[in-house]
Amino acid sequence: EADMVKRKDEKHVMNVLIELAEEENRLTKTMVEMTERTNEMAASRTANAELRTSLSGERTKLVREQTQFTERSSELAELRTNFASKRTKLAEERTDLAHSRTDLAQDRTSLANDRTDMATKRTGLSEKRTTLAEKRTDLAENRTDLSRDRTSWAKDRTDLASKRTEFSEKRTSLAQKRNDLAGNRTVFSAYRSILARGRTELALIRTGIAGIALGLGLMRYFGVGPWTILDAGLVLLGTVVTLFGVRSYLVTRRQERTLAESIAGIITDLHLLV
Repeated sequence: EADMVKRKDEKHVMNVLIELAEEENRLTKTMVEMTERTNEMAASRTANAELRTSLSGERTKLVREQTQFTERSSELAELRTNFASKRTKLAEERTDLAHSRTDLAQDRTSLANDRTDMATKRTGLSEKRTTLAEKRTDLAENRTDLSRDRTSWAKDRTDLASKRTEFSEKRTSLAQKRNDLAGNRTVFSAYRSILARGRTELALIRTGIAGIALGLGLMRYFGVGPWTILDAGLVLLGTVVTLFGVRSYLVTRRQERTLAESIAGIITDLHLLV
């Protein structure tokens, strides 16, 4: 009997669980349906919000255009006001110009009177100008005479300039001749210096030969002895001096020949000039 009660309780619990599961499924279906309806309502609300947003944008655009129209009308009103102010200023300027024109007419009348006075003065000045023209004619005649005298003086000055040019050319040719003579003198001076140096070198050769002769004479006269070293030194010194003089004299002689050729050409030119 306890088992039967237990089984009945278990069956009852199972039935209750099954009913709860079915109830849960029904609730789930109901929730899904409600979720779908909620989604549909949300989509519909979103579409309405988008429509409302687009309408708000169009309304904002219309408000902006209305604002622009208002600004343009304000600008046009300001321009109209400015034009009216300018028209008023132009009217005032026109009035001022009318007053100025009246003043100018009065000034013109006074200027006409001044012009009449100036015409009278101009007549007097014309008479003075005629007198000055006559004086100017006399001065022009005097200037013509002076121009003729100046022309004759210019001819004389030209003749003097020609003579001066001839004298300058002669002076230039004489200066050239003087420079040539100075160059020739320099060549002769150099030739004289070379001859003096050759004479000095010949004196050295003569002195060296004299030293050699003296040393050889002493060696020959006294023979070999204590003084033979001195005699040999005299011979050696004379030989060195003689060789140095001969070598220098050969160089000087070569230079003398070169200058002698130059001097011969100079003498030929002098003969041609004479």
